[in-house]
Amino acid sequence: MTTINPNDILFSVPTLSNELASLLPVTAQPTETDFLLHEDEWEQVEFFPGNRLEEIQAMLAEYKSFEATHRTEAGWRKAYVRDLKRSSVLDTDVPTLATLLGCSIGPAPMLYYGNTLSGQVQNGFSLALGGNVSLYGFADDHGIPVLAVSMGPQAENARLMEAFAKLNASHGLIMVDWRSQLLVRAVNAAGQMDVWRA
Repeated sequence: MTTINPNDILFSVPTLSNELASLLPVTAQPTETDFLLHEDEWEQVEFFPGNRLEEIQAMLAEYKSFEATHRTEAGWRKAYVRDLKRSSVLDTDVPTLATLLGCSIGPAPMLYYGNTLSGQVQNGFSLALGGNVSLYGFADDHGIPVLAVSMGPQAENARLMEAFAKLNASHGLIMVDWRSQLLVRAVNAAGQMDVWRA
């Protein structure tokens, strides 16, 4: 039997969310119409209300220093665990959001790790924007506490930027890409993004 020192195991991503959504058991194998998401991808790109701007900027600054300290050529010795108190990103329902973005509501994300399905997000949803870009999250009695982004292979960034422009204009949302350590605060009339980096 081969043993491995836990201290030698590297993380493949520099940051992880401290939370996962409540999951329902999955009793059947997923099909091509299901929305599959690796647990490490949960909330790596996500939206927040504009009133949390300073809080997110402070966390990005702390994370930048942590990431640089723990980075190696092959991965990260430690992952920065983001611990954020959740509140509604949007105080609306999913059908209203889908109408705003001009898309239909898809299935709740199925989370997996390795070859194992962890479960399907309770009260979850997905919104395919086209161009291999989707939004996903879940709803509760107060609105939508998680609204995040999934970018597939060769995703069309323009589709995401169009959605961001609508959400920023209608609800003042900001968007953070944790792995890239950047925050999109707004978009101007010419379509240029106001990007902040720590």
